[in-house]
This record gives sequence, C-alpha cells and structure tokens, in this order.
Amino acid sequence: MAKPKWLAMFNISPTCSDAVLYLLPDLTVLDIIGADAVQILNNLCTADLKLLPSGGGVETFVTEVRGRTLGHGCLYSAPDRLRIIGAGDQAETLSAHIDRYTIREDAQPEDVSEAFCKILISGKDADRLAQRWGLSPGSPPHLSVTAGPQSVADLMVYQVPWTGPADWLCLAPAAVREALLAELAELEMGEADALDFHAHRIAAGFPWYGVDLDHTNLPQEADRNDAAISFTKGCYLGQETVARLDALGQVQKKLVRWQVQTTAPIAAGTALTQDGKNVGKITSTVTLDDHTLALGYARRSHFDAGSHAECDGAAAIVLP
Repeated sequence: MAKPKWLAMFNISPTCSDAVLYLLPDLTVLDIIGADAVQILNNLCTADLKLLPSGGGVETFVTEVRGRTLGHGCLYSAPDRLRIIGAGDQAETLSAHIDRYTIREDAQPEDVSEAFCKILISGKDADRLAQRWGLSPGSPPHLSVTAGPQSVADLMVYQVPWTGPADWLCLAPAAVREALLAELAELEMGEADALDFHAHRIAAGFPWYGVDLDHTNLPQEADRNDAAISFTKGCYLGQETVARLDALGQVQKKLVRWQVQTTAPIAAGTALTQDGKNVGKITSTVTLDDHTLALGYARRSHFDAGSHAECDGAAAIVLP
C-alpha cells in the first residue's frame, strides 16, 4: 500500500519494517442486533445502508435532528447485526440515540468494545497481510470485511480508512489475543504506539471523533463527503440541513491539513489568524523534525491549498 506522493514527504515512520502493527484499545465497537437494525440506522446516518451488502462496510456520520454529528465511524453489515467501529468512547451516546428512535422496531444496541483485542495493521507494505490472508479492499465508498485465518478463532478483519485507503483492523475475542499476535509475528511487523498511529492519521487527514470533530460539527465540515455522505438516499434525521448545505455550498468551515513552521507545542484549539482576523483553529498535531503537521479547521477564505495564516506567531500553510 503505497503512500500518496504528498504524504511521502513526511518522514514519520517509527521503524524500518515493511508494516506497522498498532495496539488500539480505545475504540468503540457497537453492535446493533435485530431484524430492523438496517431500517433504524438508515434513518439516523448519512450513508445509504440499503445499498450496503452483507459483509460490506461504509464510513458514516450519525446525525441528530439539526444535522449535527453525534457520532462518526465505519459501519459494517453482517447477517445478524450491524457493527459500528469508531474512535474513543461513542457507544453510550450512540446507544441512547438509537434507543430513542426505536419504538416498536427490533433493534438493540450492544456495546462490545471491551470484548475484543483490537490490532491495526498499516504501513507501506500492509498488502502483505492482504495477500497472506486473502483480504481485498471494497469498491469505494464501500469497505470490506473478511474472516481471518482458522488459526485465530472468530477473528474478523475490517478495512478501515484511518491512515490510508486499506488499513486492516483485526478484531478477535480477547481470549485469543496471543494466537493473533503469534500469527502476525510471522510477518515480522514493527510495533508502534497509539501516538505514532495518530501521527500517521493526521498526515492522512482522517478526523478522529472527540478530537477533530464532535456534536457541534456538521458532517460536511469534516470534508469526508465522498466517503461518508449519500446525497441521494432520501430522508434521515438531519438530512434537511445536510442537503441544504450541499445545495447552497455554504459550509463556513472545514477540516484541512496545516503545516506550521514551528516545533514548539501547539495546544488543541489554538487560533489561526491572518491580519489579526481568526481564520481557523488547530484540533490535533504531530511534531516532526523541523515543523508541525496539524489538522484544523479553516474558514472559507482559507479552504484552498497554499492559503497562509499564522499560528502563535509561526507561519502556517494549508496542504493539498
């Protein structure tokens, strides 16, 4: 899995190995079980789940009545359930939201986040894992789900777009964690920590819920329209706001990549300014050798790559 040309300029790889293994315990894994799970979730999210085949997935936002984002992640279909996988601890909020709009339908949310060992395989040669285990990416915007090798009981492998178009998230019952690690050890992957994962995520421009966006944001502000929003699916909670923004093209801020010419720490929420006017704010950062790479919001005047601003007195520029 080759890096995009613009990403190759950032030397943030922690090892010289062909692939990188991340242990990511802080993920939401929420199952929605019942005959009406697709109907209920399709009424609450921006993706068109009626077009999602069993064994497939798609990135989506879960929205409330005003169109704000109550959650963000990847949603996968199985014969007996839907599964949402996303950042941090979204399960309680999403469960309450689903319960609120489930009256007589058969759809029960179940937080299974703690039931699994969660290991992400990323890096420039993660396709070695795909070749070894027979993994194939879905056709965009859809993501794939594949059963892992029989040597690791009940292992499922999910395509996720977190640091590249085809990262592989392994979810296995906690009881078979050692068997999974032993299987992966045969590929001689370098292991890195969550901080390094977020460095690569920021470089790839993927927003993390609770860090780069939250319940105050509209879906289009995350700049994931093609991957996560259907503008043809029809009604869902908050659809009127999302559709109006699409029709008018009037989103006033969106998430972009910034390069800031400093290695000093930059706090989340730090303002970006030009000529004394606020033109954005930083949400997450990684410090490199001679500059900082950041995700942050930009006002309409600074949507385009090459737009300039200042961040705590340091020059900042919007990356492509």
